[in-house]
Amino acid sequence: MFCREHVVQVHRQIDRIRSRGAEVVVIGNGTPSFIAGFREETGWDGPLYTDPSRKVYEAAELVRGVLATLHPAAALRVVGALRRGFRQGRTQGDPWQQGGVLVIAPGADGGRILWHQASSGPGDNAEVDDIVAALG
Repeated sequence: MFCREHVVQVHRQIDRIRSRGAEVVVIGNGTPSFIAGFREETGWDGPLYTDPSRKVYEAAELVRGVLATLHPAAALRVVGALRRGFRQGRTQGDPWQQGGVLVIAPGADGGRILWHQASSGPGDNAEVDDIVAALG
């Protein structure tokens, strides 16, 4: 539910991000068979990859765990997402893995992390304004 919502939020403001010379790459942890459905549900037309091994998540030091997922704050975020029209579909990967956002420098500085946000639990998504601000 929350990863879809976050991708929709970013997609709605993708022009702000691209106007700064950046590209957004979405990485999920489900199987490749879910990519087409995810694109259809979210409208995402940018780069989209999946890493069922979660090696990218580990390298990015993103949170994973039952307690992070079942935290009471997550219940409040569920109510908000439901009010905004998002529903929990079939889980498409590791349900205990939380997401995050990395803003990575291109060009000569390529690979340098300019900004890092690790979701503490479901629905703890980076604000698009913060992503844009990290781009300078």
